[in-house]
Amino acid sequence: MGYRVLVVDDEKTIRDLITFRLEYHGHEVEIAQNGEEALEKVKVSKPDLMVLDVMMPGISGYEVCRTLKDNPETQGVKVVLLTAKGGAQDELDGKEAGADGFMSKPFRANFLIEKIDELMNA
Repeated sequence: MGYRVLVVDDEKTIRDLITFRLEYHGHEVEIAQNGEEALEKVKVSKPDLMVLDVMMPGISGYEVCRTLKDNPETQGVKVVLLTAKGGAQDELDGKEAGADGFMSKPFRANFLIEKIDELMNA
């Protein structure tokens, strides 16, 4: 069964890679290029899950995640944070923001698919 996934990253190549892999696995994908666009699109598309870059211009992925999790209408959206930083503090910051999963860049697309399946079937 496919999920509705919002992919948010300021790098087109990353968005394209994730989109290709998710669609290949039967998921419906929408994209956003930054945090502001993500917060607007989540209201309309009502995704099951968001793959969210941490470091973006404007609103960070942490802030987007916090905003989603603080809103009763969107707090059920699962969030996987992607970051070029892979330190323990970064993962802790993600958990404090309410993220459901965390992956460091570079990442293997099949591991991302596994993480999404794991979160959605928990």
